[in-house]
Amino acid sequence: MKKFILFITALCCVIGSAEAKGKVEYQGEVDLGYSFGVGKAANERVNIHTIQGIRVGKYFSTGIGAGFDFYYNFDDTSEAIVPVYLNLKGYYPISAKVSPFISCDIGWGVGVTGDIDNDNGLTVAPAIGIVWGVFKAQVGYNMQKVDNIDLGKPSMSSVQVKIGIMF
Repeated sequence: MKKFILFITALCCVIGSAEAKGKVEYQGEVDLGYSFGVGKAANERVNIHTIQGIRVGKYFSTGIGAGFDFYYNFDDTSEAIVPVYLNLKGYYPISAKVSPFISCDIGWGVGVTGDIDNDNGLTVAPAIGIVWGVFKAQVGYNMQKVDNIDLGKPSMSSVQVKIGIMF
């Protein structure tokens, strides 16, 4: 808990100092994606996520994200995980409307169906992408751990592709 309070305090200091140097404004995002499973627990998945946060100047944004990841196999089994995470993005504007970015999501995913109901674990998703006006596209890697008594602690990793809008 002390680390969490220290992290929030540091984040507020960064935002406060950035506010003096640049404009701070609300930024929302909605993404639709598809993830191609890799590794031992390779499940394909469809993703819908939203991030609600702030844009600090033209180079940085942060926010809280939540989503719905629908995992499926081609043998008629499926599961769903709800990830909740902190999103950090760094932008490199090359024009008024075009900005490549790097992004990282880190948080916790909770299983909500079937064999993984109430199982949960760490989720990490680094990505690179580009923003064109209000539209964005990104490619990244998603690692979702699940603490399951029968399965152990598998890492359900994937390569993900997302498109979305920013408002």
